[in-house]
Amino acid sequence: MAKEKNKPVPVRFDLKILELLKEEEKIDTPQQALNFLSNFWENNRPATTDFTGEVMPVKKKTAPVEKASKGEAAAHPSGLSGIDLLIWKAEQKEKNNE
Repeated sequence: MAKEKNKPVPVRFDLKILELLKEEEKIDTPQQALNFLSNFWENNRPATTDFTGEVMPVKKKTAPVEKASKGEAAAHPSGLSGIDLLIWKAEQKEKNNE
């Protein structure tokens, strides 16, 4: 059986998300970040088919996000986990720095 050759592909990461992945998930390299994100996506992607085999559109559930006043820190939105939580944290850091 012949070996499969992998061709390197350049990928750009949002540096804020990459930094949060380093802090939260102890990920050091962009390759580890890519592996983490692809595994997360494989394990958490929504089903696109039902049990009959027919393809049906899937509606995403979104949690309502409450806006915090300027003096208050934003409350942690319930229902966020994984990459969604990391993105939310990055946005909160960016808002606090402005």
